[in-house]
Amino acid sequence: MPASRNYFQKYDELNDFFTLCDTRNGHSTIHSWDLVDTTEKQKRIMNVIMANRRKKIYGDKDGNPLSFDDINELIPVEFEEVKILVDIGLLRVVDGKYDLRNSKNSAGIGGLYRVYMPYSKIFSTLTATGTKDTIATEYIDTQASPEEYKRQFIEKIIKRKKYRKISIKESQRIQGFPEMFVPHEDEKIAKKQFGNAVSPPVIEALARKIIETGVFERGNHGTAEKTGNLGQGKNVDGRKHRQAAY
Repeated sequence: MPASRNYFQKYDELNDFFTLCDTRNGHSTIHSWDLVDTTEKQKRIMNVIMANRRKKIYGDKDGNPLSFDDINELIPVEFEEVKILVDIGLLRVVDGKYDLRNSKNSAGIGGLYRVYMPYSKIFSTLTATGTKDTIATEYIDTQASPEEYKRQFIEKIIKRKKYRKISIKESQRIQGFPEMFVPHEDEKIAKKQFGNAVSPPVIEALARKIIETGVFERGNHGTAEKTGNLGQGKNVDGRKHRQAAY
């Protein structure tokens, strides 16, 4: 069983969400070459490029294009094989070199980034600009092998489009707003409202903990004590003085 990349889970559990991303890898990561008709050789080429493009020998960026010679050194390949990967939209040409078509980590694939399974106990952070994250509307076998788990997700969820965006009410609950709260009637504005917000329960918990420290009581007491000492009119050498009037 592969280690989970979800810190909310145990190490021997399969992730309860899938990430559609060409720049990272994992047992619940789906790549664009998993979603189109590709040969095993083509998948190996894409995986090699993904695994090596961040190495500093190819450039200083977090992800760098590779030349044909670079690719050929990593995996024996014909020029025509690389060209086909460009033609089917998996690679792009950058200054005569080759890079992933989907080269931004959080851009996702086809408008999707993460898909949470219905049994997931977490959801990603909401933002004012919206989210590419969705919820699956059907279940898959959580006792399957990692390979079968991924295969079922692609066949049953992605290809059949069994996923949906979160609703306004779900956004409201995720952010901890009370049920009585009335969001904006426009869905786009309401989701921006929740994405911009700080979770009310978090602020309440922080405020209560600050109050429990007694910092406000100590502050008031110290101020009164300081004022009282000034009123007594003693300076550092013990002589009395009059408090300056302002």
